[in-house]
Amino acid sequence: MHTISYYRVFETAFGLAAIAFKDKPFALIEVKLPCDRPDTLWHPFEDHGYRPDTVHSLATAIADTLVGYFDGRTIDTPWNLMDLSRFTPSQQAIYRQVAAIPYGHTASYGQVAAMAGFPRAARFVGTTMAKNAYPVLIPCHRVIKSDGSIGGFGGGSHAIDLKRRMLALERRFV
Repeated sequence: MHTISYYRVFETAFGLAAIAFKDKPFALIEVKLPCDRPDTLWHPFEDHGYRPDTVHSLATAIADTLVGYFDGRTIDTPWNLMDLSRFTPSQQAIYRQVAAIPYGHTASYGQVAAMAGFPRAARFVGTTMAKNAYPVLIPCHRVIKSDGSIGGFGGGSHAIDLKRRMLALERRFV
């Protein structure tokens, strides 16, 4: 039996964002952050045969969680709804450590590596963050360079600006 994948586009205080998920059983596949070209949110999903959705209750709950984040609320990572099977145990350990960085705080790539039990693996943390399919839920925007500079985030100047805005949002509510 072929599993159908779906996507949902929704409005946040930072612009349109999207999620993709599988049903039966429900599993979140990806979170797409607000971007400057909203058509880039759904086109990749449609290109892969995903169907639009507006009714699934778990998708609604995740979308509401993300909307809440961009309104300044803290969120809990819904580990039980995310499909982490595509990631190695080491990558999953990094993601769990990043999710433990408190709202409004940051940690360097090296600090995350050490806390996850991989000292001297800052580059591994960086490449793992680049593969993060669940931004906000796994708050990779809280990972910065050891010199305190912003570091990378999803590629492009718009993404770096979004990272700055997300960190500023969190600082306002701490």
